[in-house]
Amino acid sequence: MKRQILFITLIIAAMPVIQAQTTLKERLEKHVYTLADDSLRGRKAGSTEGLRAANYIVNQWKEIGIASYKEDTYFQSFREKYQNIIGIIPGNDPALKDEYIVVGAHYDHLGFKVENGDTIVYNGADDNASGVATLIELARKLKESQSSLQRSVILIAFDAEEIGLFGSKHFADNPVVPIEKIRLILSVDMVGWHKTSGYVKYAGAGTIKNGDQLLLNEKIIPEGLHVTTQNFEKSLFTATDTEGFAKKKIPTLAVSTGLKSPYHKPEDDAHLIDYDGMALITEHLLNFIQTVSQDANYQASGKLADKHQKDQPKVWFGISAAIGDNFHYYTAGALDGKPTASYGIGLLTQLNMGMFAIRPEVYYEYLQAQHPDGKIKASKVSVPLNLVVQMTERMAGADFFIGGYYSYLFSGKQGNGTLDLTDIFYRNEGGLNYGCGLRVGPLRAGFSVKYGLTNFTRHKNADGAHIRNQATYFTLTYLF
Repeated sequence: MKRQILFITLIIAAMPVIQAQTTLKERLEKHVYTLADDSLRGRKAGSTEGLRAANYIVNQWKEIGIASYKEDTYFQSFREKYQNIIGIIPGNDPALKDEYIVVGAHYDHLGFKVENGDTIVYNGADDNASGVATLIELARKLKESQSSLQRSVILIAFDAEEIGLFGSKHFADNPVVPIEKIRLILSVDMVGWHKTSGYVKYAGAGTIKNGDQLLLNEKIIPEGLHVTTQNFEKSLFTATDTEGFAKKKIPTLAVSTGLKSPYHKPEDDAHLIDYDGMALITEHLLNFIQTVSQDANYQASGKLADKHQKDQPKVWFGISAAIGDNFHYYTAGALDGKPTASYGIGLLTQLNMGMFAIRPEVYYEYLQAQHPDGKIKASKVSVPLNLVVQMTERMAGADFFIGGYYSYLFSGKQGNGTLDLTDIFYRNEGGLNYGCGLRVGPLRAGFSVKYGLTNFTRHKNADGAHIRNQATYFTLTYLF
């Protein structure tokens, strides 16, 4: 019995040594397998499983010895059911310790769905269990080398990234330190596919003075790691947790091995992750953060990505050109007229109210249509008024619109004669206007339909039908 007690005592005493002997790669693998396990059902923001993932991160930081940002909690709650997890490693320089480097990684993912009775889990091993695992182990290494830090480091596991970057935006709007004291934010998002991608990219190097020189210094790059930089984040339709900080003119780095993994698919599982690559990335992040923390001459470049420069303007003006075709459709009978080339040019104003906008326009139209009594050519002024639903950033966006229009036909021809606007045709027309568009920078390309709801002809034909106009256009607009 005494021997058994002695044996158990020796095992317990040896446990810290055994744990310390685990490699960085093994610890990263353990974190990813835990966070991307089916039991966490995709870590959807606000879910019970999301909270379990949050508690796992907290327990890891407690074990490492990371101080919470508040005396009694790591959690920064927002919108009632979400929470960021925040830890701090204080620096040592009397002046620089009041400046901060923020390192973040979002821990939420897409959750799960039930299809034909089967539960399909979006485990998000690369997106973003890989980033969280790296954040946990980076925290361990920074804590172990805390004596070398001059600036302080804030560690954040962001919540609710997948549903709109809400966690990072909440922190940027409600920082736990003065926002002007944050000198850099690194968002570690999808770093598990280095071997396949062939690189880890730091997008945003141009926001830091001599950013390339700092990041690509051979002395801080572990052997076997391929580091690339990009001056600014350029993706027009995606965003990461840097956005809320960038819009406050804080230098940003989005750290990623790209989209080679099964992005937002159920196949994004832990066994596919490159843990050797993750270990190298963790080492590089450690070396880079230590370098920045010790650099008294570190400065922002004053430059930001175009997509981060400013919010959408309240008012747009534009010049628009349209080309397409118009045809007569008949209110009764089986036949319609043949489409005939038409075009237009005009001006627009758009009043932006976030997701919605009001877009009044005025433009000249030259319409043509085939008619039994001779081809019609008409000049008219049209005034559409549209409600716009848009998904937009400063440099890009997409929109869908619907509204009504009024047109006044001021001249026209039928065959070789003048269009009879007294006895046969109407000058005035009203109808429905709808379509969609894509915008990149100041250029917007779109598709629109004008569907006449009033009659173009004053009298019915032999089949008892009136004719109405329907035009379909490809549009190109320059906005300013």
